[in-house]
Amino acid sequence: MDLPSLLKTAPIAPEILSQSLWMIIALPLLGAFVCGVFGRMMGRANVHLVACAAVAGSFVLAVLAFWATSDSSQGVPSVVNTFGGPAARYALWNDLGTWFSAGSFRVNFGLLVDHLSGTLLLVITGVGFLIHLYSTSYMEHDDGYWRYFAYLNLFVAMMLTLVMADNLVLLFVGWEGVGMASYLLIGFWYTDAAKAWAGRKAFITNRVGDFAFLIGTFLIVLMVGAFSKQASDATLQPVGSTVARYSAGLEQRGPLTFQGLETMARSLPEAGGTVKLDTAINSGPLEGHTYGGMLTVALLLFLLGAAGKSAQLPLYVWLPDAMAGPTPVSALIHAATMVTAGVYLFSRMSFLLVMSPTAMATVAIIGAATSLLAALIAFAQDDIKKVLAYSTVSQLGIMFMGVGMGIFWAAVLHLVTHAFFKACLFLGAGSVMHGNGDETDIKKLGGVRKEMPWTWVTFLIATAAITGIIPLSGFFSKDAILHGVHHNHLHELEWVNHLLYPVGMLIAVCTAFYMSRLYLLTFEGKRSSEARVAHAHESAWQMTLPLVILAVLSIVSAAYAFPLLPNSDQTLMENFLSPVFQGAGRIAHTAATVELESSRPSIADYGVAWIIVVLGGAAAAFLYLSFFPARAGQPAPAAARWVRRVAQNKFYVDELYEFLIIRPVKFISFVFYRVVDALLIDTVAVRGVAWVTARVGSALRYVQTGDAQAYAAVMALALLGGVIYAIVRVF
Repeated sequence: MDLPSLLKTAPIAPEILSQSLWMIIALPLLGAFVCGVFGRMMGRANVHLVACAAVAGSFVLAVLAFWATSDSSQGVPSVVNTFGGPAARYALWNDLGTWFSAGSFRVNFGLLVDHLSGTLLLVITGVGFLIHLYSTSYMEHDDGYWRYFAYLNLFVAMMLTLVMADNLVLLFVGWEGVGMASYLLIGFWYTDAAKAWAGRKAFITNRVGDFAFLIGTFLIVLMVGAFSKQASDATLQPVGSTVARYSAGLEQRGPLTFQGLETMARSLPEAGGTVKLDTAINSGPLEGHTYGGMLTVALLLFLLGAAGKSAQLPLYVWLPDAMAGPTPVSALIHAATMVTAGVYLFSRMSFLLVMSPTAMATVAIIGAATSLLAALIAFAQDDIKKVLAYSTVSQLGIMFMGVGMGIFWAAVLHLVTHAFFKACLFLGAGSVMHGNGDETDIKKLGGVRKEMPWTWVTFLIATAAITGIIPLSGFFSKDAILHGVHHNHLHELEWVNHLLYPVGMLIAVCTAFYMSRLYLLTFEGKRSSEARVAHAHESAWQMTLPLVILAVLSIVSAAYAFPLLPNSDQTLMENFLSPVFQGAGRIAHTAATVELESSRPSIADYGVAWIIVVLGGAAAAFLYLSFFPARAGQPAPAAARWVRRVAQNKFYVDELYEFLIIRPVKFISFVFYRVVDALLIDTVAVRGVAWVTARVGSALRYVQTGDAQAYAAVMALALLGGVIYAIVRVF
């Protein structure tokens, strides 16, 4: 059997494997329970075994599920569309029944694996296993090892829930779960106040975005309810459904399944339908607003939620401080998986996004602004993990540019390649720290290349990949996004691509510069006189083996950016993800909201990108290998010192948040505490009642003398007063 035939014949039939999809989540969840409850009694070796085996088991199941989605031995696996219309091809689905319901609102526990979620499954479990293996050596002397691996397993389980969910509610459970696990891991060393504060900062910042996510979800529920009442059979006829069939699907699976939302999305732009994007909603809380307007508002709310998870403006401030956690945590959560949740969310809901050019433009502009800002901040950072953190923010911004301009496949490709080379960079940084006495200042390292050869060569490959050196993966995935940004056009917003393309090229220059600076100061030159240890030492095989694997993946994953299929000019990734994104392409064409370009970058485009990378890297090499060493001991110009100070202080964004948000909130809280709590509640309401009762009691006690004659006199006077009152009333 040849290789293509082998890849199209899964070892386990799709209909059988689909019934076991829940085990992909259950294994790391079980590992988290065992390590968290019994870990202290089990010992290090057993905790390592349980934690790594749980993720390895999920990886094996994920590979089988991924394989089964492309099985064509008995016909392509597909999922019947409960809402009517064509079935979803190349997908596995398992509906475990009703999760909860309230009135007419219903949510099922449904798991979906298609080419998009299957790709993410391999990244999460594959990279996750390598990081678990790395951690067995990196955390070998930490007393809280059992708690660390429990949190790590929990995170993997929640991230798997996020990408396998077939509806927005279950996705939100995974969304919140990774936020909780991230909080636990960032603040893992909670006895250090600064590290505990970093965990709280990440948690609170994400809650802002998550609240917007919830509001956007509620708007979608109201829109679906209005659509089901207002639509006619003519509206749903173009997608092969009817109102009765669509309503039955809502009753059976609820309003927030991606399949149902795509059915509605494909119906709205059709010219013959009675309900269109510019149709006013005629019932419910959204009455009077158009479907297109409400869809844009919901998508912008989802953007705010994605900005929290994926560290975009204005909620990116938590990610650089999240480096307070152990380095493997940074590699897993803040490079390879959690921070890409926003990109995955918009890719999964691409069929909704393409109907709103305003939302698409906002996503792209936010991504470009975040990417450029983070790249400029990275210029002046001296902490090796901080440089990589801002690099992550910048690369996520590039992915958002791709999503916002409709190049979904390229954004997913860059998500995958970034997971490989950024995880390699973070783990390489951990190896450098491990071998240099936990030193994080790159200006106090230098010359590491000679003493840590495995760390050096893998870090060099990953640096070349993120910088954009041919023929590594980062060059092709990033260039595919920039090419799409250059050629795609949003309806009535054509200026967006003309603005963002030069910004993208500037970001590429900045990336080449700050990553070359990081590499040169860490690995080249002479050993710093301020180094903590005189000589560095290479890390154990448990740490270097994941580095080698990730470095190799950073190279070979470039193949997905090549048009290797016969009789097709599509790249492997574009062709592979076409069953997922073809609905969005069809909707964009019908609604005429975005013009999607399908051409490939030319040799000239690659040449321009190559020149830009060389210029950025050459500038860094000149400055840090020649210019600055030659001027050692000489004061820098005042303007240069000012620019560096501003960039080093992150353009004072945190201080701006402190002034505009944190201090006003603290002041209002103080006023409420003093006026409402201390004065009105404590003093007037609680203590006031007690004071009045005490004063009345003090006055009344004087009439309680115990003298029977005095009591009789009072009674006689009271009787006399009653008689006088009666006489007065009579006369």
